[in-house]
Amino acid sequence: MKRRWFYIICLTFLLLLPKWGRAQEKPLVVASIFPLAELAKAVGGQEIEVKLLLPPGADPHSWEITPQDVLMMKKAKVLVAVGGGLEPWLDDFLGSFSSKNLNVIFMLPEKVKRVHRNHNHHYGLDPHVWLDFPRDIQFVERLAQTFGKIFPTKKDIFLKNAKETQTKLKALHEAYVKSLSSCSKKIVPLAGHKAFGYWEKNYGLHFVALAGLSPEAEPTPKTLYQLIKIMKKEGLKAIYYDEPRYRKFAEVIAHETGAQIFYLSSGAILTQEEISKKVSFWDLMWRNLRYLCIGLECSCPN
Repeated sequence: MKRRWFYIICLTFLLLLPKWGRAQEKPLVVASIFPLAELAKAVGGQEIEVKLLLPPGADPHSWEITPQDVLMMKKAKVLVAVGGGLEPWLDDFLGSFSSKNLNVIFMLPEKVKRVHRNHNHHYGLDPHVWLDFPRDIQFVERLAQTFGKIFPTKKDIFLKNAKETQTKLKALHEAYVKSLSSCSKKIVPLAGHKAFGYWEKNYGLHFVALAGLSPEAEPTPKTLYQLIKIMKKEGLKAIYYDEPRYRKFAEVIAHETGAQIFYLSSGAILTQEEISKKVSFWDLMWRNLRYLCIGLECSCPN
């Protein structure tokens, strides 16, 4: 009799175990790039699991989704993406993906995404919108509201986390405004592509880049010479680069001008060192400000 009850208890435990395991699993949110993953983590906190789709060191402008990623997406409740042509795989994926459980949150409005696609992906629009901190503040609110609709029992937590994240973003934006308004130099020579257009708009800087807005554009001897000429004429003492592959051009320019070299990260592509140190989006943006303050001769934040 005791043995019979033992088997019944064991069988009941085995039947309930998968259900308990499922109950303990956190909802999965997938983000297309690192900055969006960081914002999603900040809003979701301990209530969701966030996975970054882009592998370490990969370029979001050229990376393509894999079958393993599609399988992961089938388990996800939310996909957070920029849109606007930044992720070249996104339109085809959404057109063929059959899961009705996946909610997609675009950082760029849907109408902007369509306009960009219709213009054959020529990068007439700057898709690096996560570098527009006031826009990030609005986007964080959208994340909280959307997460709250999908997971209504956690809505108050998401809204609280969003408020805290907005405070951090506001402080970051205000530090950029205050510090960069004090710079004696406003021209930022960049050995790379023009990913910082929102900082021109928000903080009065002028980026002179070797390549254009498109990441596929490569520097030419002519653009290299022109940038060196501008730096000498303006007395610029710093040269920046925005991707590891552009450092070699920064070194050539530094040799010709005597300028210091600084890495200005958009946050889209992480170096191996940044990955190993587990740097955050906030770390990168505060470091960027520090490097700009040094190179442009500004009053740096404490």
